[in-house]
Amino acid sequence: MDRFLLAFGLIVFVISFIFMVMNFVGEYDGQAFIVSILVMLNASIAICVSEILNKVISISKA
Repeated sequence: MDRFLLAFGLIVFVISFIFMVMNFVGEYDGQAFIVSILVMLNASIAICVSEILNKVISISKA
């Protein structure tokens, strides 16, 4: 589960980052910018949860 969350978070973060850069280069839309920032926040939370799960699993095995 932790690997899935890490992969999901990284993929979503990169896609949202590319979308945010495209928003700056093309026509600027404030709503699309806010949505891309919120999606990047969601992806970073998924990455953090995967790291926490990884630590908990490694502690429980010891």
